[in-house]
Amino acid sequence: MNKAERLEKLKNIMYAKSIAVIGASIKKGTVGNELIKRLIEFGYKGKIYPVNIKYDEIEGIPAYASVLDIKQNVDLAVIAVPSKVVLDVIKECHSANISGIVLISSGFKELNSEGLAMEKEISDFIKKNNMMLIGPNCLGILNTCPNLRLNACFAPVNPIAGKIGLATQSGALASGIINILPQIKLGLRQMISIGNQADVNILDIIEFWENDDNIEQILLYIESIPDNQKFREICERVNRIKPIIVIKSGRTETGTRAAASHTGALAGDDVLVEAMLSGAGVIREKYLRDMFETAQVFSHCVLPKNENLAILTNAGGPGVLATDTAGDFNIKMAELSEGTKSKLRKVLPPQAGVNNPLDVIASATREQYTNAAEILLDADEVGVLLVIYLYITTQNDVEIIQDLENLKKKYPDKPIISVFMTTADFPERLKKVVKDCTIPIFNFEIEAVHGLKKLLDRKHFLTEANMETPKFEVDKNLVKNILNDCKEKKVKQISTLPSLKIFDAYGIPLAKYAPANTFEEASKIAEKIGYPVVLKISSDTITHKTDVGGVVTNIKDEKELKTEWDALLNRMKEINQIEGLECVIVMKQIIGSGREFVAGIASREDSHLAMFGLGGVFLEVLKEVEFSSCPLSAYNAKKLVTQTKALKMMGNVRGYKSVSLSKMQEVLLRLSQMVSDFEEIKEIDVNPIMATKDGEMFAVDARIILK
Repeated sequence: MNKAERLEKLKNIMYAKSIAVIGASIKKGTVGNELIKRLIEFGYKGKIYPVNIKYDEIEGIPAYASVLDIKQNVDLAVIAVPSKVVLDVIKECHSANISGIVLISSGFKELNSEGLAMEKEISDFIKKNNMMLIGPNCLGILNTCPNLRLNACFAPVNPIAGKIGLATQSGALASGIINILPQIKLGLRQMISIGNQADVNILDIIEFWENDDNIEQILLYIESIPDNQKFREICERVNRIKPIIVIKSGRTETGTRAAASHTGALAGDDVLVEAMLSGAGVIREKYLRDMFETAQVFSHCVLPKNENLAILTNAGGPGVLATDTAGDFNIKMAELSEGTKSKLRKVLPPQAGVNNPLDVIASATREQYTNAAEILLDADEVGVLLVIYLYITTQNDVEIIQDLENLKKKYPDKPIISVFMTTADFPERLKKVVKDCTIPIFNFEIEAVHGLKKLLDRKHFLTEANMETPKFEVDKNLVKNILNDCKEKKVKQISTLPSLKIFDAYGIPLAKYAPANTFEEASKIAEKIGYPVVLKISSDTITHKTDVGGVVTNIKDEKELKTEWDALLNRMKEINQIEGLECVIVMKQIIGSGREFVAGIASREDSHLAMFGLGGVFLEVLKEVEFSSCPLSAYNAKKLVTQTKALKMMGNVRGYKSVSLSKMQEVLLRLSQMVSDFEEIKEIDVNPIMATKDGEMFAVDARIILK
């Protein structure tokens, strides 16, 4: 099936007008019984056909011994039978012209090798016969469309309708989410529990929801990704239309991978996932709590034109805490103008300060609270309002939310988020007065500020992201010849000299250098490029030059050059490496400010990752680096350079000039192009990239590893 056919089949499943529940039961508490009950209770508007040879009737609906006995058209079969008979049941569905399957049954690849073999048989049959299957080992599906009201899952609670599409690999987690969403005033449009992804996978679902206007945000819980590159491409496209919020489990590493380069060693298993999601602008959350905080804000807040935050509170402590938290997330606090302060003084008691955060004091009336909120929303310098309320003297919490709802209509382009620390009966009291509350309400300031941060991140992605991948003029033929030579020699790590030549071919800025085979050649090179110089060996048989004394720095004149040249060759003879020595590279020593950076490329599964961060000793100790998936866009190259502590080192440090951000970004883009042009390159290290006092930057070493 092509993409259009798959999406149409998935639509037929999610909008099924008739459903056969195979394995339906009269026994209370069984999956087969719960499936029937959920369909009935939720008000499914289509036809239900229970299938079980043991019963004539289930929950008041006539039952059938087999789907072959149903004479009417059936769009979807929901199967909950023992795993060993599933294939036979699916074959009966095919004979009955039922092409859509939701397979609830477990006991497949998640169990053992026998289960894996059964799942493969099922998958092969589905594909061969142009059918479609969700599952196995899943909770089922939901569609709250008012004209359909399909609840074909066995979660104990019926959902409330909303605008969220939820897909999850964990059926139990899907059930838990459905249970708690009403408590935080979030509703579902559709839910798909994908289980083992034997046929329908997460990529199908994202594309299915891409053009569904009834779904405004996509929430995903995933444990595995079927195709890394395709996943990134789909997410990058769909995320521009609606936000995608992801929890990817398995973040922690259970071990380390052996790698010959720093870049490869630092690129742990979860780094690939993080790089893909970040590169596509997808919001990745670590915890379910955080996912729901973000979803609440996205459900009820527009993207602000102005990002400056104003905090309104009736207690100083929470206001200060919220201000600190905003600082932790690099959210800018609004500087209130004198005009705004003057207006505030007129409506607030004299004890209230008129700064940001704005403390209207504990005794503030509803009118004072609301007037202050309106003045802040009306101020040009304020783009977002966080309202914090503590029940201290007068309990007017519900009334203040009422007023905020009215202000939201008056100022629709300014998000309002709230933290209400009041009595336990607040939700029930609020429900009686404000039936459809659209103000996100949190219990703690960290929840509100976290959700706001993600909203601002999305704004930056949509307004600033240049996802184009630039192409540079390079000497591909030279690189091709070097790589072919390495293949003939069966070399996995390219030695230093050809690595430097490859860097030259791709425009990576290098310190001046030349190869020497005799002291006389080295002396001429040093005179030409100027002292001080560095000597470094180039050898096919030595991986780490410094481990064997293969690098000598700060050679100031010809006399020192002679001494160090002889000592270097003697060290190579002592460790029987003189035969593998290609040459000794003489390189201009960069007199810098101690500012060293690292750039590189790592390989994970079927993807390449670009890396940037602090280099030299900082890399070894701090491991302050970030990754992004290749091919690298201009936007992601900029993100790489600006989101680590290396950014501060690139600025004016103790009188040293700033390093060009754009040039550093270009280095990363050129490395990304290199591995796109030559997929046989596995890893690249450019460490260190040294910055001079004048802000110029030069790579002084190169390491390239082949697959």
